[in-house]
Amino acid sequence: MDMLKQENMDKQRMRTFCADEIIVREGEVCDALYKILSGSVAVYVRYGEEDEHLIGIYSRGRCFGEMSVLSEQPSTCTVVAYDDVLLMRITKEFMEDFIRNNPRNAADIMKNMGHTITVMQKNIDLLLDDLNEKQDLSKKRTQEIQDKIRQYRANGIMI
Repeated sequence: MDMLKQENMDKQRMRTFCADEIIVREGEVCDALYKILSGSVAVYVRYGEEDEHLIGIYSRGRCFGEMSVLSEQPSTCTVVAYDDVLLMRITKEFMEDFIRNNPRNAADIMKNMGHTITVMQKNIDLLLDDLNEKQDLSKKRTQEIQDKIRQYRANGIMI
């Protein structure tokens, strides 16, 4: 490939976003992995909702979007430019070349995936705790109702 063509491709892969601009939306399939060249991004779950949760701030050298681009599944988070940010956009078709030419990034990608899985597991655990707590309350309420019915029957009140 000639140098001019390669330079043109590199320029197309570079993207800039201004502070507070959404880069990746939760629930949408992300068609690329991004590497932060300068600036920072904020990673959220339920961005803009009442129960919004900040996962973390990623800065220079970090990658994001790998789970969605590799799985072709909707993104589990929203990524927003924390400040002005310059990103390298790597589509699935260029992923192997990117990793081959930037082997240190493979470790970062795996670290991010591990972090995402850990956060998701913690969220699942919290949801299960909430469900168990609600089931316990429901069982308690059911028991109270059954006790009342027995009490009414014992007092000769038919239900």
